Amino acid sequence: MRLRHDMVYFNDYFWSQGGVVTWADTGEDRTKNLFFRKRWPVVAFFLYLWMMVGFVTGTGVLVGPAGWVTDAMQRLGFGQKAQDHAMQAVILLFVFGSAALALWLLRQALHGSRAMRVGIPAACTLVALASLGAWMNPGKMLAAMAGGSDERALATAGGARFIFGAYPDEGMLRQLKRQGVTAVISLQHPAVVPFEPASIREEVRATREVGVRFIHAPMLPWVSDNHEALDQIRRIAHQGKGVYYVHCGLGRDRTNVVRRMLEADGVQTVAHHSIAHASTLDDRLKEPHRAFERGDIRQLEKGVWLVPFPNPAELSGYMEAGQVKTVVFLLDPNDATQRAWLDQARRGLSVAKVTTAVRPLVGRDLPTARQIVAWVRTLPRPVVVVAPETPFANGDRYRGTEAAGAFMDAYARAVPGSVPLADQRDANGKRIVPAANAAAR
Repeated sequence: MRLRHDMVYFNDYFWSQGGVVTWADTGEDRTKNLFFRKRWPVVAFFLYLWMMVGFVTGTGVLVGPAGWVTDAMQRLGFGQKAQDHAMQAVILLFVFGSAALALWLLRQALHGSRAMRVGIPAACTLVALASLGAWMNPGKMLAAMAGGSDERALATAGGARFIFGAYPDEGMLRQLKRQGVTAVISLQHPAVVPFEPASIREEVRATREVGVRFIHAPMLPWVSDNHEALDQIRRIAHQGKGVYYVHCGLGRDRTNVVRRMLEADGVQTVAHHSIAHASTLDDRLKEPHRAFERGDIRQLEKGVWLVPFPNPAELSGYMEAGQVKTVVFLLDPNDATQRAWLDQARRGLSVAKVTTAVRPLVGRDLPTARQIVAWVRTLPRPVVVVAPETPFANGDRYRGTEAAGAFMDAYARAVPGSVPLADQRDANGKRIVPAANAAAR
C-alpha cells in the first residue's frame, strides 16, 4: 500500500479517506514516514482547534439553546431537577459536537492546500477572539442566559417594595424603570472572578445611564454568613422608600436567601419571572450523588428530614432560602467541635429567619431519642433534623453516626417503615431482618 498525503497517523493505526488501516498493511517503516514523525504536532493541532471551536460553540450554547431549553421547560411546568438533567444533555451534545467539528476541521486542514492549513486555524482563532470580546462584558452574557430582556407586568405592595430576579442588562433596567423601580440592589461579589467584577462595573455604568440608583450589598455564593449584606438590606426594608430590584447572577441562591429573610420580617415581595427555583432536599434526593459531605440525607416521612451537619454550601443552598420552616440540631454543645458547628449554623439561619432548636442527643441514647422524635413530629413542616454525621447509602454506622442511628431507630419505632429497611436496627444496633427473609435463611 502506498502512503498518501491525506492520512492522519496515531501509533499503530492511521486514518485515511478510505478508512482505518494499520502499518502492517503498508509494509513500510513507520519511523521513516514524515507524518508519523509529526503525529504529536497533529494531536496538538487538533487540541488547539477543539479549544477554539469549543469556546465559540460553548458561548453559542449558553446564550442560545441553554436558554431556549430552560425557558421551554419552565413554560411546560417542568421542575428544576428536570431542567438540570436537560442542561446536562445539552452539555454532553456540546462536548461531542465540538470535538466532531474540530476533527472535521483538522482533516480539512491536513488534506487541503497550504491556504487551508493556515486559514482554518486563523479563522477559528478570530472567531474565538470575537467570543472572548463578548465575554469581556459578562453582564450582558448573564442577562442573556437568564432571559433578562423579557418584560412582564409586576405587582407591587405597600411600603418599601422588593422585586427579585436575575442580572438585568441595560434594556431590562429601562423596562424596570418604566415599571416603577427606583433602585437596584446587586448581591454580586467582586471576589467571584472572573465574571462578577466586570458585571458589577457594567451595571454601575448602566444604572447611571438609565437613571436608577445602584446599591451594592455583596454576598458570596454558597456561604451562609453574609450578615453585613443582609443587615444592609434589612435596614433598607425598614427605612427605605420606593421599589427595589434585587438580583445576583441567575437569581437563585443569594436572591432567594434575601427574599426569605424579608418575607420573614413581614415585608411583602414580588418574584420577577427570571428568579430561579431554590433547591430543596427533594431535589437533592433525586441527584445521583445525593449525599452531603458528612453523610447521606434521609426523608423519614413527608416533610421530615434527617441530615448530617451541612457545610456552608449545603446550609446556604438547601436551608436558608425558605425551603424549611424549622431546623433541629442534635449536636452536643459540650463538644468543642459541635459547639462551633452549632454557632456557625445558627448564626446563618437566624439572619435568614429560619427557626432553630437544639435538642442534644449523645451516643445511642434511645429514651432521649424517642422523646425528641415525639416532639419533632409536632413541629411545622418541612423540618430538618441535623445530626453530627449520618450513615451513607450503604447504611453502615461508623463512628460518629451514633446519634443519627438512635434517632432513626426511634423514628422507625414511632412510624413503622419510615426508615429504609436496610437502615433499621434493633436496640442493640443489629440489623432488623424481615420475617420472610429470616424464614428463607
